[in-house]
Amino acid sequence: MKDLDFLIIGAQKCATTTLFEHLRAHPGINMPLEKEVPFFTAEDCSRPAWETFAASHFGGEDGRLWGKATPQYMCDSGTAERIRAMMPGVKLVAILRDPIERTWSHYQMGRRRETEPRDFDRAVAELLAEEALQRNRELPVPTHSEGFEPESAFYVAWSEYGRILRHYAGLFGPQQLLVLYTEELEADPAGTLDRLLQFIGLEPGFRPDTLGQVIHKGGGSNRIPHSVRVWLRERHSLYSLWQLLPESRRGRLRFLFEQWNVRKQAATPDTIPPSARKALQRHYGCDLNSLLSLPVDPPPWADRYLQA
Repeated sequence: MKDLDFLIIGAQKCATTTLFEHLRAHPGINMPLEKEVPFFTAEDCSRPAWETFAASHFGGEDGRLWGKATPQYMCDSGTAERIRAMMPGVKLVAILRDPIERTWSHYQMGRRRETEPRDFDRAVAELLAEEALQRNRELPVPTHSEGFEPESAFYVAWSEYGRILRHYAGLFGPQQLLVLYTEELEADPAGTLDRLLQFIGLEPGFRPDTLGQVIHKGGGSNRIPHSVRVWLRERHSLYSLWQLLPESRRGRLRFLFEQWNVRKQAATPDTIPPSARKALQRHYGCDLNSLLSLPVDPPPWADRYLQA
């Protein structure tokens, strides 16, 4: 079975879903039906395990490029080595968003899922403690195999783009890593998609129906509370019927439900508490220096952190 041609490795809450939907519609690309079907965060990353995974999610080889989008790959400390060991020639795509906005969006998701009881100031203060930072960078990525698990330890650690991508850059050549920015995708969706297509070896000019859309935008609350989903899961007869569906179909339905279930709520400059914003600006300003040491374009939000 062939290797992957490209991987969208993250970051979470930065428009990986939008890129996935754009590319999934391309006639020259084969991607799984569901976005987040991890392989390289699994315990077994052997060649036989890949053969089984690929047969399930890609089918047979048909001349198209194979790709996957799994934002957890920028979160798990051992993933880069596992990818390098099995598929050293794969091309990697990262899309990044203002790190404070990503952190806030991640926190809001925890509130919607009813796994986060803290206010944002308290969460940030606890997560910026040095001991917590070191611990949370090494924690395993939640699998959510039995329902949503808390991700409250990761709001800050998963926004440290410089630290994460410097690790990838040490294992893969500069021609294998493309860094895009969410703000650029929003301002110039066609041009940003063309850069991505050229990077993975396809002609520019493809325009999916989803171009210009924000596919999975966060918000402040859910239409259906998470507790209702837990209650339904505990109804064993209903859950048994759900389990009869193929996993790929269940994943796609979960994805569509998550999009519908979020009540969209745009953040304003006053939404994030000033004390938390100031602390995060200092922290991410240091991390930005690591990102700028790589051969990437400066992010659109760089000045806000370099002046902090």
